[in-house]
Amino acid sequence: MLVPLAVRRFIPSLCALSLGCTLLASHAADTPLMQGAGVAITTADLHNELQRMPAEMRAQYLDNAQALGEVVGTMYLRRALATRAEQQALQRQPRTAYELQSLREGVLADAEAARVIDAVQPGDAILEQRARSIYRGEPQRFEEPAQQRASHILIKGSDDAAKARAQKLLDDLKAGADFAALAKQYSEDPSSGARGGDLGWFGKGKMVAPFEAAVEALQQPGALSPLVATQFGWHIIRLQERKPATTRSYEEVRDTLKAEVLTDLRKQARSGLLNDLREQSKGDATALEAFMAEEKAKLPAAAESKPQ
Repeated sequence: MLVPLAVRRFIPSLCALSLGCTLLASHAADTPLMQGAGVAITTADLHNELQRMPAEMRAQYLDNAQALGEVVGTMYLRRALATRAEQQALQRQPRTAYELQSLREGVLADAEAARVIDAVQPGDAILEQRARSIYRGEPQRFEEPAQQRASHILIKGSDDAAKARAQKLLDDLKAGADFAALAKQYSEDPSSGARGGDLGWFGKGKMVAPFEAAVEALQQPGALSPLVATQFGWHIIRLQERKPATTRSYEEVRDTLKAEVLTDLRKQARSGLLNDLREQSKGDATALEAFMAEEKAKLPAAAESKPQ
């Protein structure tokens, strides 16, 4: 398992960004997991590092001691290097100071955006009202088209020999042979053949035209098609079952729609925050152009091309 980029990068600790060293979680025993060079990585540090990862990734690391140990090792190197840099007063160098400021601003900006978004907590009545409005206003979203489930046996080729092989199998099926068994043994579609020819559920337009027309012509589950020629070869098709077109009930989609409403409201809150800040800004085009001219003058002159 690879250590994620966010963990591997030598990013200075929050302490180095002057955000303070207050732990995000309280542990009864803040046990050192790795220490040396005047620094230590503790269980609280690792807990906070894991919180930066998606839950699924956290679970993977917590099932893999070696990978989690690599995370601890990377955290130790990051902290040890940052401590050495502070001892060398590298944080006072202009470029490093700006990088620290930029990182600090990024963390705080994300925190403020998250605060505004998390503050959007509409009551269940509002979510329910808006969810029902979506359901009524966009009925096409909840339509489930008619579907059918079929199995097939494929014999590749378009010549008479391939057709004869397919016809022999069809004759055997009409005489009572087991469709799934013949599909597993003879079908040259390896994917469906391994499942006894089962193609699963599919709707209109999912199969090539001759195949789809043959399925549509079958009336009853268990019915067999005549031989069907497509660009893939010769097919024998058996209809398994059909489902008519339906519309999903509001009860089926209520939770999804309410989550959608909440997401939209939070996106609107974030957009409103950014737009409000943009409206408060005032740019200076003249100053920008002067800056561009000054910086361009500092660039190395382009080498003049010499005639050959």
